[in-house]
Amino acid sequence: MSWDVYSYLNYVSLFSLLAVPVCTYIAILKYRMYDIDRIINRTLVYGSLTIILVALHFCGVVLLQRLFVFLTGQQSTLANVASTLLIAALFTPLRRRIQGFIDRCFYRNKYDARTTLEGFSAQSGHARR
Repeated sequence: MSWDVYSYLNYVSLFSLLAVPVCTYIAILKYRMYDIDRIINRTLVYGSLTIILVALHFCGVVLLQRLFVFLTGQQSTLANVASTLLIAALFTPLRRRIQGFIDRCFYRNKYDARTTLEGFSAQSGHARR
C-alpha cells in the first residue's frame, strides 16, 4: 500500500470521527432536542447494563464450562444455555438497580421528587382506609 493511500485513509477516518459529534450537535439544534438528559440517562443505564451483562455472561460460560469439564471430562453446550438464561433472568432487576443508582447520583432532583411522591401516596393510601 502506498503512502498516499494510507494518508488518504487517515484523513477519512479522522473526518468520520469528527463528523459524529458535529452531526449530533446539528441534530440537537435542528430538532430542538434540548431535553438531551433523557438520552444521556438511557445511554448511561443501558451502556453500563450491557457491559455488566456481557461480563457476567462471559464469566458464567467460562466457569460453567470448567465445571462441566471437571465433572464429566468433556465440554457441554449446556454452559452457554445456562449462562444465557441467567442473563435473561437478571436483566430487569439489574436494570432497575442501575437506573436507581444513576438517578441517585446524577439526577438527584428527579429521584427526590419520586421518593416524595411515593411517600405521599403511601401516606394518603393509609389515611383513606
